[in-house]
Amino acid sequence: MKTQVAIWAGKIIGVLSRALGHGGSTIPGIVARKLDAKFLRHSRSIAKTIFYITGTNGKTTTANLISHLLQTAGQSVMTNREGSNMVTGLSACLVQSAPLIGWKKYDVAVLEVDEASLPNAIAECPSDYLLITNFFRDQLDRYGEIDLLIKKMKDSLKYFAGNFIINADDPFSNRFSNLKKDNIYVGLNAHAYPFDSYLMTESRYCPNCQNELSYSSVHYGHLGHYHCTCGFKRPETTFAAEKVFNDKKGIRLVIDDEEYPTTFKGLYNAYNVLFAIQACQALDVKPDVLRKGLMTYQNSKGRMQEFLVNGKVWRLNLVKNPAGGNVTLSEYFEGDETKLLMFCLNDNLADGEDISWIWDIDMELANRDELELFIASGTRAHDAALRMKYTGFPEKKIIILPDMNEAVLYAKRFESPTYIMATYTCLSPMISILSKEAEKENKGDSNLETSTIPLLSRYTQSVWRQGKYYLLKKAMRMEGDFSTSRRNQKPK
Repeated sequence: MKTQVAIWAGKIIGVLSRALGHGGSTIPGIVARKLDAKFLRHSRSIAKTIFYITGTNGKTTTANLISHLLQTAGQSVMTNREGSNMVTGLSACLVQSAPLIGWKKYDVAVLEVDEASLPNAIAECPSDYLLITNFFRDQLDRYGEIDLLIKKMKDSLKYFAGNFIINADDPFSNRFSNLKKDNIYVGLNAHAYPFDSYLMTESRYCPNCQNELSYSSVHYGHLGHYHCTCGFKRPETTFAAEKVFNDKKGIRLVIDDEEYPTTFKGLYNAYNVLFAIQACQALDVKPDVLRKGLMTYQNSKGRMQEFLVNGKVWRLNLVKNPAGGNVTLSEYFEGDETKLLMFCLNDNLADGEDISWIWDIDMELANRDELELFIASGTRAHDAALRMKYTGFPEKKIIILPDMNEAVLYAKRFESPTYIMATYTCLSPMISILSKEAEKENKGDSNLETSTIPLLSRYTQSVWRQGKYYLLKKAMRMEGDFSTSRRNQKPK
C-alpha cells in the first residue's frame, strides 16, 4: 500500500508542477521516494531486462535510440526519454510508467543514468546490462576529476552480476575491464573515418603506469587504438564498425560487411549507433528491423537538430564539455559555405558553474574566412566572446547579445545560416525560439523580418571597446556588478 500511495502522490504532484510551469520531470520521483525510500527497486520486478546507459557523452541519444529500435521490434519499453538521469529522475520515470493501480509489465527498461548517480542506482536496482559510452572532462565542479569518478563507479560495481558493454576505444572506459565481468567491447576499426584532429585533447596517460599512451590510430580526443609499454592496451572488439561514411542524408556504418544507413548527422554519432545496434542484437533484434528503426528515428532535441529559418537550414547542438565542442565545430565547418556561429553559454547548476572548460575547446577551428560573425549569448556571453577573441578572430565580427531571443533576431538579419552551440539550460529555450521562427516561416508570416531588438546598440559594440579589460575582469569574476549571474557566489 505504501508503494501505491507513493505512485499516486508522485503523479498528482507531477501534474501540479507542470500546470504551474515548473516542468515536473523529476519531482514525481522525489515525492515517491519520500514515501518509499527505495522506490527504484520496483523496476527490477516490472521489467524482464534492464539496461543502464552511463558515461559523459551520448547517454541520451544512445538510450533513446535503443528504445526506438526495441519498440520497432515490437517490444514494450520503459525509458526516461526526458533525460532526467539521477536516482530521483529514474524514480520519476517509474512513477510515470505505472498505471493508477498495480504495475505495468515491460519487456525492457532502458535508463540513462548519471555517472555520479550510478552507485546509488546499482545498489538499489541492479541492471542486466551496463553500457559505458565514454569519459571526458565534464562539470569538474560536480564530478571532480575523471580518475576519482571512475574509482567511485568501479567500487560500486565490484559485486555487479550483469554484463558490461564497453567502449574499447576509450582508455578510461577500458579501466572497467579489470572487474572481470562478461564484457562486450564495441569500437571503430582503425581509420574507419578520417576524423579531424584537435589542438586540445583529453589525457592520454596509462592508468596503470602513468606513462603516455601510444596511438596507432586516433578517432577524436583520446578515443582510438592505443597501447602502453606496460601491457595496457585497447581490447579486441566484440562488435566493431569497419567503415563510417558521412552523407548528406546521414551517416552510414559498415558492420560485418553489412551496411546500416541512418538519419544521424554528426560523425560522433557513429558510436551511439554502434552501441545501440549491439545492445539490441544482445536481445536478438534482427538486422532488417534495426535498419528500419535507424531510418525512422528522429534525433533527440538539440542534438544536431535542424530548423528552416530565413530559407536556410540552421543547426543546433548541445555542447557541455571540450570534446563535444570540438566535434561540433568539426561538423559545422566541414563545408566552406558562409555561416554565422552562435555560442549560448550559461553557468547554471545543470550546465556546470565552472565554465573554464570553454578554454579547452579548439575554438581556433572557427577562425575561418567563411565565418561572417560570431554571436555570444547566454549568462556568460562575455566569456564566450573573450574565448573567441583569443583565437585571433576579428574583434569587429564578435557580437555580444546575452538574451538568446535577441541573438536569434540579430542573426536573422544575415542571409547566411546560423550554427548554434548551446549548453544544457540554453538548449530548451533555444529550441523554443527556433521552433517559433521556423513556424512563422512555414505560415508565411509577413512580420518575419520586422522584429526589433531593444538595447541592441549597448551590446553590439566590438568586444574590446566595452572597456579595455572588461571581459577579462568578468572572466576572472572580479566585477561585482555581475555577481547575480553566479549561483555559487556568496551573497554580500
